[in-house]
Amino acid sequence: MKVILSLLLLLLFTSPAIALAAAGPDASLRTDPTHRYVFLTFSNLQTASKVSYSLTYETNSVTKGLEGGFRLFGRQRRSVRRQILGTCSSGKCVFHANPHSLQLNVTFTLKSGLTTTISKSLQ
Repeated sequence: MKVILSLLLLLLFTSPAIALAAAGPDASLRTDPTHRYVFLTFSNLQTASKVSYSLTYETNSVTKGLEGGFRLFGRQRRSVRRQILGTCSSGKCVFHANPHSLQLNVTFTLKSGLTTTISKSLQ
């Protein structure tokens, strides 16, 4: 009987920890209707201290890309970045034609010092 009670208590107290661990940092991406910008959404950031990302995409049979990152302070849960799919210089922007096959690679540095990497794609 003591063994069964011990197992039940163990399950009771470890199940929420497993559920919390499964809700680690995540990312998603979507383009605006004009396909001039991509919105990168980083969520479940409570356990992260730093986010680094790279985005590649195809345009006119050429691979283009960008890199970015930011540090987290406090209890930030979510961050959204709007990135241009093109280049800007002297206040003028040239948007890339028909960007497609977007590939996002994100590395989250956790407050524990460990890192976790995820990849997302959008055709």
